Amino acid sequence: MRILHLSKFYPPDPGGLADVVAAVAEGAAAAGHEVRVVCARGWSARAAPVRSGDGEPEPERRGGVQVDRQRTLGIVWSQPVAPGYLPAARWPADVVHVHHPHPLADLATILRPRTPLIVTHHSDVQRQARLRALYLPLTRAVLRRATAIVVAADANRAGSRELGGFEARTRVISFGVDHTRFAPHPGAPRPTAFPPGAGATALFVGRLVGYKGLDILLRALVGTSLRVVIAGDGPLRASLEDQARVLGVLPRVSFAGKVADHELAAFYQAADFFVLPSTTPAEMFGIALVEAMACGKAVISTALPTGVREVNAAGVSGLEVPPGDPTALRAAMLQLAEDRGLRERLGTAARARVEERFTLSGMVEAHLRMYEAVSREQGAGSRE
Repeated sequence: MRILHLSKFYPPDPGGLADVVAAVAEGAAAAGHEVRVVCARGWSARAAPVRSGDGEPEPERRGGVQVDRQRTLGIVWSQPVAPGYLPAARWPADVVHVHHPHPLADLATILRPRTPLIVTHHSDVQRQARLRALYLPLTRAVLRRATAIVVAADANRAGSRELGGFEARTRVISFGVDHTRFAPHPGAPRPTAFPPGAGATALFVGRLVGYKGLDILLRALVGTSLRVVIAGDGPLRASLEDQARVLGVLPRVSFAGKVADHELAAFYQAADFFVLPSTTPAEMFGIALVEAMACGKAVISTALPTGVREVNAAGVSGLEVPPGDPTALRAAMLQLAEDRGLRERLGTAARARVEERFTLSGMVEAHLRMYEAVSREQGAGSRE
């Protein structure tokens, strides 16, 4: 089967959406399918592509997937401007898989020949009200064409304005991680970002953007001896470092920058617990939460009306606090820092929860079954 993913970005560009697309695409390729991803050339992949003797870009393959990165002129309203995207998206696939929100991919879907269509709805448009008004008719036109619409959690289906009226064709496939790669390894070497003998240390992993709530995390450190490692990069790094300096907590905060994939598991292993202090529903699931839980770490998350609450079961795999509340976050962090037995109990339950509900193999297998069902349905329809 030929499977085409239409995504905004793709690794090594950062972001949970790109990681999910890669996991599903590479899983299908490993199962013997021909898989192509069309995406924009993002910030981490801005180096000029390798070109052949006639000047054409050489095909890029990652994990058995052909990646067709289109030159990006800029970013407008968080959307890449990539003129080559539309013609590249006409590749003759048997199944097209679109990842929302992405107006360029939706336009490409409308313009290409009709093909069995799956949409993964990662989130509604959250911030750009003007874009949302312009985008809604296009996204609903694509949803009407879709045979299946995928969300990562029941809460994401229930809380979406854009999916209203399409509930009957919406199904839940939870995102998952490689639970063998992210597994407890006591005594693993500590990255240099974790000073030896520094006491309990929390970890955050993700992009340094507004909805992640890192300003709240820094305020939660005030008046404590807690230490935090912040793994990731983004547009707010300089302002967060300034805030930490003003608050007087900078000596206890390690800004580790972007961590290479092969080093990421070691960061989770070295941490005493994990914190995801996100403040808005833009945090729809929390892949980093699942990775930390797979490593047997207790987690702290916020009570957002999204899939985050379905990942971390409050009181079972971790603690939960109100979003935007540094006092509550401080209390939860101190509770875990001071109670090793609680950390271990929650961490053990967190690992078991991932094994039961959030594995990479489970996610890939569910998608493959869906692709086969969509293909069979299309074949049956064409014979009628």
